[in-house]
Amino acid sequence: ARFIINEDRTTNINDLLIPQPNDAPAKAQPQPASATEEKPLGIRIGQIVIKDGSANFADLSLTPNFATAVQQLNGQVGTIDNRKPLPAPVDVQGKVDRYAPVTIKGGLNPFDPLASLDIAAVFKRVELTTLTPYSGKFAGYRIRKGRLNLDLHYLITKGQLKAENKVVVEQLQLGEKVDSPDAVDLPIRLAVALLKDTHGKISIELPVAGDLNNPQFSVMPIVWQTLRNLVLRAAQAPFKLIGGLVAGGGAEDLGTVAFAPGSSELAGDAQASLDKLAEGLRKRPELRLEIEGTSAQASDGPILAQQRLEREYQATWYKILQRRGDKVPASASLMVVDEADKPAMLEGIYRSRLKQQPPAEWEQLDRDARTANLRNAVLKFWAESTALLRTLGQERASSIKDYLVDKAKLEDDRVYFIDTHLGQPEKDGRVVTPMHLDAD
Repeated sequence: ARFIINEDRTTNINDLLIPQPNDAPAKAQPQPASATEEKPLGIRIGQIVIKDGSANFADLSLTPNFATAVQQLNGQVGTIDNRKPLPAPVDVQGKVDRYAPVTIKGGLNPFDPLASLDIAAVFKRVELTTLTPYSGKFAGYRIRKGRLNLDLHYLITKGQLKAENKVVVEQLQLGEKVDSPDAVDLPIRLAVALLKDTHGKISIELPVAGDLNNPQFSVMPIVWQTLRNLVLRAAQAPFKLIGGLVAGGGAEDLGTVAFAPGSSELAGDAQASLDKLAEGLRKRPELRLEIEGTSAQASDGPILAQQRLEREYQATWYKILQRRGDKVPASASLMVVDEADKPAMLEGIYRSRLKQQPPAEWEQLDRDARTANLRNAVLKFWAESTALLRTLGQERASSIKDYLVDKAKLEDDRVYFIDTHLGQPEKDGRVVTPMHLDAD
């Protein structure tokens, strides 16, 4: 058997069809048949035996052309009788392109297929490189390597279809990108990495059910749309898919980490989420994690400014004690500065950090008011410092990576930093650092 799709999308079957003239004279109305003549012609085929057969398919409308064949076809179809509504048993075996075994078993009634059909077909180890013309056209990538296993079961009872399509793809590797106007606009590489398990397998179940008597019902568009939706969900919500791989991780968002204002310390709930994320990533070894360190001026800025001012007090007091020859600790950060000593240091801090003199009108203020103005000006300067905010974002990203590598035992080469950015705080003031998934 041969089935060929030509470059103009016609098929070789079209050559078998005889066009009917549109201007043929109307036929005379047939006379009512007798009861005997109403009986259909009896057709009975005792058995069909297939021995060393082949079925060839080619699609010349694709570039490059697609061609495949089922060879070494052997088996049989049982008795077919249009006067007895019994399905004919089917048992056929063959091989796709010589090596991939195919088995088709079940029962069918060719005279009334919508009444009863029960067919199971199994394809094993079909080389996916054969499908490169289709993957290039519809997915936008050539296939470098991989094998396909199909387990199909189609059951029809009185026009009602119930079908199971189980697909297992082994060791799929995409090749170079193909410029195709028909390719779906989806991150295919990421979706493949999300779906592929630790053994390099992608397992998908695509059930289909419907009424075949409805002219609007078609199987393949439903299968394609279901597969497309699966890829789309994986690409749009990758962390939900990762969360679904681990116990207790399906409902929460594993793609973000929230920090308290001004802090890069991981809270307990954040650590628990990172543990689940690391477990999920171990189940998807081709994925890599990208951390986007984030800070927010509205909530982080004031706290960073207060911390920075306190460190400035410590450094200034440390230098004063050193010049006086007093005993000092190993680091300025260990100093405890008395509140009464801080106003005297504030004037120098203002001049050295803001690179200007205090406004002249502040000379008329009392000491407490002048100190408050100096302090507020210094805090405002540091609260708006992009350098401090950027450093905090980097420290948050580092905290996440350090935990994933040191505590959760994730490989460090799978965790990347991407450039920090300024975000907006949550209603409770916390700042969320987002993470992203990518694949080679």
